[in-house]
Parts: sequence; C-alpha cells; structure tokens
Amino acid sequence: MSKKAHNKLIKIGDSHAPELSSIVSRNGIISIDVPKNLDVFDCFAQTVVEQQLSYKAAKSIWAKVTKSAKNMDLELIDYFDMKNFKLIRENGLSQNKIKSIMGAKEAIQNGAISMKIIQELPYKEYKDLVKSLWGFGDWSAEMIAIFYLGRTNVWSDGDLMLKKGINEICEKSNITPQELVEMVDPFQSYLALHIWRHKD
Repeated sequence: MSKKAHNKLIKIGDSHAPELSSIVSRNGIISIDVPKNLDVFDCFAQTVVEQQLSYKAAKSIWAKVTKSAKNMDLELIDYFDMKNFKLIRENGLSQNKIKSIMGAKEAIQNGAISMKIIQELPYKEYKDLVKSLWGFGDWSAEMIAIFYLGRTNVWSDGDLMLKKGINEICEKSNITPQELVEMVDPFQSYLALHIWRHKD
C-alpha cells in the first residue's frame, strides 16, 4: 500500500505539481504505522492533548500525563478522574480539554464508543459519532482515523499545516489544492503525511 501510494503521488506530481514530486522523493516511502494493542481511551485522550498545539508541546504534556498516571499506578482512563483534576491541570491540560477527555471516558464506559465500533463504522458515520462528543470536531476525528485506525484516504481541511503545505505545492502547478486532494484519492492520508514530514 505504501509503495503504491508513493508511486501515485510521484506520478501526479510529475504531471501536475513538480513540488509534490520533490517532497515525496525527498521523504521516501512513508507507512501508516498504527500502534498495536492500543486502548481506545488513550487514543482519544492523546488526540485532545494534541489539539491546537505544536507537536513538541503536545508531546511534553502527554509525557507528563502518562508519567503521573504511572506514578499513581493507574491506567490512563482511571487517572482521568475529578479527584485528580488539580494534578491533571498541573500536567498542562486546560479545563476544556479535561472536560473533553472526561466526556470520551464516559462514552467509552457506557459502550457508545469502542475500538471495534470506530474501526467498523463507515467513515461518515464514524466522524459523526466522534463529533457527537463535546470538544471533538472534524480535526480530531481525522487525526484518530489516520494515526489510530490507519485509514488511508483521510484529508483534514482544518489542519493549518496541511493547508499551508498544499497551497505551496499548488502555487507552481496547474491544479488547485482541492483538485490535488481529489486526484490522490484513495491515498489522501499519505499526501497529508508527506506534507507534515516536509513542514516539520
């Protein structure tokens, strides 16, 4: 799949957007590596932590969260409890982000969300389910779909780095950003991964 996606992006770049070919060639073949034995709560919680933050800042906060939970000998889902609110705030999470994560916890515990459910739902229904949670929008659903479900055809219009990156690619091309996104179907996730790596 990764090789096929790589070749398609290069071919489209060669025909329409030379900058895309350059980026993909420099990056080399990229795989979508989904973590094994991932707990569904952990992926929702980490996605909330990453909202509107740089990769470096989000990684730092997540490390503090996981360390605090480990120090208390708690699973992450048990660490996110109102009795630990002050400590979680000290880890660097805002009140709204804690509220979002607590809402996801409730949905998981009452059976509305499970890894099986989100893996098997058609993409639109999956997005609607995730967006029904407080504090989860399109971007969060898209990041979970790519990084935790391994979906290969996801593009995030709301991601600022992707928006900037695809605009730069299309500046010296004969196609618009929207046309490029449509052309790379069914490998939109790979286009996103190449732009993120290029801009990182």
